[in-house]
Amino acid sequence: MKNEIVGLIPAAGSGTRLYPFARAVPKEMYPILGKAVIEHCVENLKEGGIKKIFMVVGYQKGALMDYIGDGSFFGVNTAYIYQMKRKGLGHAIYQGKEWIGTTFVTLLGDSFIEPKNEIKSLIAYHKKKKPIATLLLFKVKDPKGYGLAKITCDRNGCGTVEKVKEKPDENESSEFKVGDDYYAMCGGYVFEPEIFRYIEKTKPGAKGEIQITDAIQLALDNGEKVAGVLLRGKYLDIGKWKTILDTEKELLKFLDMDLHIREREKLMEKIKKHDSEQ
Repeated sequence: MKNEIVGLIPAAGSGTRLYPFARAVPKEMYPILGKAVIEHCVENLKEGGIKKIFMVVGYQKGALMDYIGDGSFFGVNTAYIYQMKRKGLGHAIYQGKEWIGTTFVTLLGDSFIEPKNEIKSLIAYHKKKKPIATLLLFKVKDPKGYGLAKITCDRNGCGTVEKVKEKPDENESSEFKVGDDYYAMCGGYVFEPEIFRYIEKTKPGAKGEIQITDAIQLALDNGEKVAGVLLRGKYLDIGKWKTILDTEKELLKFLDMDLHIREREKLMEKIKKHDSEQ
């Protein structure tokens, strides 16, 4: 494991589940508590000590790139990798192969995670156990539509992953059940660059997509160690209107509105100063 850790945010998806909004605006630009989701992702990585972030973008992502820019407004350094064709999350992550040669944190551009120190805890456990991958997991009652991990967690919510499966059917998901719950992946990962070798070997699925879950399973089959950390906070998948609105309603109960407004005003002044100097 190298000392430097960088970030990789896949943000090239079309967002069909968030139509009609995503027909005109990248889904990663959906505002949660006054900030685009992509800004929350950047803040999560920055809170984890990451200053260099690669973003995988594609068609119709110009607004996202305009919003984040070079990252300097948000205290990071951002570079963009263009994905010509959308072929699944594994393929999106693989776009970083020529740019990343160190430990890296992947956080999906449409994932909202609070509190923001969860990524710091994920990185710390990865450094401690030194696996090829460490997955951020959360408990769900209904596993439908999620990638699942078979894991036995210790009292701190951490453990070794035995098996993973992308969106298993009802019969397949039964072996992943722990009590009344399932452990699902929520778009946060720490990888060693060796994961690229397994993505290369991963065969496309039924939709022609290369899934990162399948690549992780290949690594497990080859004797690689994979770890898991249970999310202690809130996860929101931007792409489902119901979960977005339900979560916004809950978050508003705890929002310090005055503090939030002051933070926005400081950023606005910083941007205005920058623009006036150009």
